[in-house]
Amino acid sequence: MFSPLTVAGQRIGRSFARFEALVERCLPAAASEPPPPEAVVRKLFFWFCGGWLLLWSVLPIISLDNDFVDILENIVWGRHFQFGYDKNPYIGAWLGHFFYRLSGKSLWINYFLSQLFVLTGLVSVWKLSRRLLPAAGASVAALLLLPITFYGMKAVELCDDVIELGLWPLTILFFYQALRDKDNWYNWPLVGVFAGLSFMTKYYGAVLFASMGLVLLVTPEGRNSFKHAGIYLAALIFILISAPNMLWLWQNGFVAVNYAMGRANLQPELISDWKNHLDNPLWALNRAFGVIVVPLAIFLVLFFRRDPQRRKQNAFDRRFVSLLCWGPFGLTLMFSFISGASINYSWVVPCFPLLGLFCVFLYQPKIDRLNFRLFLGVIVIVSVVFAVIFAVRSLYYQGYRKRGCDYENYPGKLVSQIITADWRRRFGTSLGYVIGERLEACNVALYSPDLPQAYFSANPAFSQWIDETDIRRRGAVILWTRGCDRAQRWLKRFRNPESGFSLTPVVEKDYPRAVPGWFRTLIGRPPKTVAIYYCFIIPREKS
Repeated sequence: MFSPLTVAGQRIGRSFARFEALVERCLPAAASEPPPPEAVVRKLFFWFCGGWLLLWSVLPIISLDNDFVDILENIVWGRHFQFGYDKNPYIGAWLGHFFYRLSGKSLWINYFLSQLFVLTGLVSVWKLSRRLLPAAGASVAALLLLPITFYGMKAVELCDDVIELGLWPLTILFFYQALRDKDNWYNWPLVGVFAGLSFMTKYYGAVLFASMGLVLLVTPEGRNSFKHAGIYLAALIFILISAPNMLWLWQNGFVAVNYAMGRANLQPELISDWKNHLDNPLWALNRAFGVIVVPLAIFLVLFFRRDPQRRKQNAFDRRFVSLLCWGPFGLTLMFSFISGASINYSWVVPCFPLLGLFCVFLYQPKIDRLNFRLFLGVIVIVSVVFAVIFAVRSLYYQGYRKRGCDYENYPGKLVSQIITADWRRRFGTSLGYVIGERLEACNVALYSPDLPQAYFSANPAFSQWIDETDIRRRGAVILWTRGCDRAQRWLKRFRNPESGFSLTPVVEKDYPRAVPGWFRTLIGRPPKTVAIYYCFIIPREKS
């Protein structure tokens, strides 16, 4: 006996089949032609990758006059060779500082590297998709990620989230190959390497590893892997990469863990509020849907026709793609629901590398010459639209219209020059230290010709390299932005007569937001200003 739900489903299916048949009759002849040959498709895919690399490497250089704070923070962290920092493990800091020095202390390299990680992820998804799909389907699966803002406008800064866009797909690719190609000994060691690098870029990689663990448990191939040495070698490599950071965390009071818990609002009074257990995961789900809806809409419009000659799919492949497509984000929502934690928008950036593969592999659409060409055209149009939005927002909106000053529009270069000149005029020495919140301290630490050491929030737990005795001896600049309540809290300690610090009077000055000079000339008027305050800790030998 059929249930009403089954009958309704059959009717919907028959109606959809009739609609597909009507569409087939109305489509031009190209809709019945196969997609281009594999060699042509491969060439098109890599041409798109090269164009993407060029577009998003050059666009921020001509649209921004200051750098993102995450880029600056990584370089400042990397000056001090440590196995951990107060927010993150060590990979991002080491990479940022190494390539900054390798490029002759040029910051353009960060935009190029960020796109290299994006394209590494795309190529990894393409190679994995080629194991499961023809060339045209694999290209659709990979390029369908480009309309996700995480891969474009949100991926211009070399930060931990962008690095994960490359490391997660690499980990997934070699994990699949390790389970499928048991004769290739190198796959499991590479799983350990890329999993370790992912974890040492950001601890959020744990949700990826948990999803991989589910694959190991629910598939025969996964359970069989425990009978061989490869998986244990991968685990050993992962431990060797992660162990120095674990030791560093223990020695430094688990400062990065405390930071993550603070960002997740895991304070007892917030956890006990039952509304947070519902509101926070729903908010995260809403934000994520707003990000993936564009590629999903493109897929549904262009590839709604299913292939009449659909292939029988392997059960392992279906489970693998499904679990690693939705597992990391699903586990994130589950954690938020159980704990009441809030999910930061940037955390879920690396969660969807298999979204396109999930759509193409599970749905098995009919890909012909017409919809493949339309798809490539839509990707080009979306790329241009995103580029225009980024340029207009960076050049005009953030500098001339927006109420608050964004990180990349902070006048870091100008502020650093003026403060350094004022310090040298007063004390006749080089500026050794800068004390402030991340934005202010990182900008002066990197843009000042004296390259002072950064003391974040005047908190030794955030800047383990700082010796306050030396600050009393050599002096420092303290700076903050109008409305920064956190600065007012730690500033009181320096103003206390018993602290041993002597401060100069506070200087207040308005600085124009950072906008490229060519655009200011073009528009013919200065951008909005930001009020910045600073004072100096007088060196003891000068007091």
